Amino acid sequence: MDFTLSQEDQELVSLIDRIGAERFQPKAFERRNQDGHPIDNMRLLGQLGILGICLPVEYGGQGRDALSGVLAIEHIARWCPRTSISATMAIAGPGMFIAKWGTEQQKARYLPMIHTGEGNMSIALTEPQAGSALTDLATHAEIRNGVCRLNGHKTFCSHAGWDRHVLVFCRFAPGTSGIGAVIVERDSPGFTISKPHYHISGTPWWELFFDNAEVPEENVLFAGGGFRKLMSSYSLERCAAGASSIGIAQAAFEMARQYSIERKQFGRPICDFQLIQEKLANMYLALEQARLLLYKAVKGGQGSLGRLESSAAKVAATEAAVFVCDQAMQIFGGSGMSREMPLEWMYRIVRTATVAGGTSEIHRGMIASEIVGRRFNHRAG
Repeated sequence: MDFTLSQEDQELVSLIDRIGAERFQPKAFERRNQDGHPIDNMRLLGQLGILGICLPVEYGGQGRDALSGVLAIEHIARWCPRTSISATMAIAGPGMFIAKWGTEQQKARYLPMIHTGEGNMSIALTEPQAGSALTDLATHAEIRNGVCRLNGHKTFCSHAGWDRHVLVFCRFAPGTSGIGAVIVERDSPGFTISKPHYHISGTPWWELFFDNAEVPEENVLFAGGGFRKLMSSYSLERCAAGASSIGIAQAAFEMARQYSIERKQFGRPICDFQLIQEKLANMYLALEQARLLLYKAVKGGQGSLGRLESSAAKVAATEAAVFVCDQAMQIFGGSGMSREMPLEWMYRIVRTATVAGGTSEIHRGMIASEIVGRRFNHRAG
């Protein structure tokens, strides 16, 4: 398989690296303790057309393939981890679901604001009793007289406190597998959002509560029969999470490499010591192997990525990122453990990626399922 980047993708990477070095990196570390959405960076990415890189051209996007989207996220992450989290939601999140499954009215209304960075949309999947087992969703919706009413509770919703809209996955027929999705506006009657909670990375998340929350029927993306649609469209998000992790880890690797050249102990640079050389070599191998799996998964893909390939890429990329950031901290020694340095923050971010978007354990189960051609039932009894 040829992994040579097209001229367009080479220009994309160069553009992001330029604005990343000039505009994103100087303030990146300052954002670690900020609740605020990096709206300035997002608006710039929107103006440059990067947030809509995979969205249809007729709605203001660039219509590029999944590889371009993954490259964009990876290179944004190298310069500002917090911005990459927001950009991932814009590039590979609800907009892609709407582009594939939405009505013409929904596409015309929501896709332009997503690709400009002015109106990002978050996604609500997880519930207190439905994490890995998404088929156990209890939040339910009912359509009557042109109004959709929702009742339930969502948790671990990133961006929900910042965004004007949330794409909520829910059950349309209680007690059945009729999973669907509804676009809920922030000021909808009966819809409330908790105060922010925080991951170990410092990134906020929110709980969502629906008490006969009312939205117009035209906000329903699909009413039932949506679980397979969800899974088929979620593959790009998995790869995007891997791309963000690889980008952050690449930055950590570069920091460790440079430090090993400049830092002297016992009268010589620490890169002269074989154990440091081994660490750098293993970090490089982990990154390159994960990157190849990721690019293979998305090469030429546009909304039809395979479950096996995307799960393999997600696991490999996120676990490689944890390893690389951990080894970078070790190379820095005491400085690497300091909260005055970015490495421990970068480690905390990539560590969450092995859980968010499906744990590594769940994805390994999915990989095994594809390998043997069977669907495993993990329910008790």
